[in-house]
Amino acid sequence: MHYLVFIVWLFFFSMPVSSQLYKWVDENGKTQYSDQPPPSDNIQNEQKLKIHVSPTSVSTASAADNTDPGNADALTEQRLEYDKRRQERLKKEVQRKTEAAENQKKCVDAQSRLRVFLESPRLRIPDGKGGIAYADDNLRQQKIDETNEAIKTFCK
Repeated sequence: MHYLVFIVWLFFFSMPVSSQLYKWVDENGKTQYSDQPPPSDNIQNEQKLKIHVSPTSVSTASAADNTDPGNADALTEQRLEYDKRRQERLKKEVQRKTEAAENQKKCVDAQSRLRVFLESPRLRIPDGKGGIAYADDNLRQQKIDETNEAIKTFCK
């Protein structure tokens, strides 16, 4: 029984409330607002305002905004421009992440090559003809310098 009373009271208080407001300009030129009708002897301009306290639904508000076809076209165009900018931004972000991953792989590769050049007592490198040649100290230092430059470039 208590639940039924509670539900009835809840339903009663959740109904939309509307009231009548009056707006008028008095003899001094001041705009007055009241829920009482203005005194009839000193009215210059009277307007009845109907105020709904309950919020309007989103669907009716958007339907009212879309009644102007020019406004709808402008909104559609803005939305398309926004989507285009967003897609470009996402594409650039993916490209940046791909480049960062590639640079990370190149960094690890350069660091491992540097380790090989520094730690191998007798360094063998391909001679370009399908064979293997042993590197002297000048060639070893040249490869170390090239690898250090690669590390500076890719390991940021």
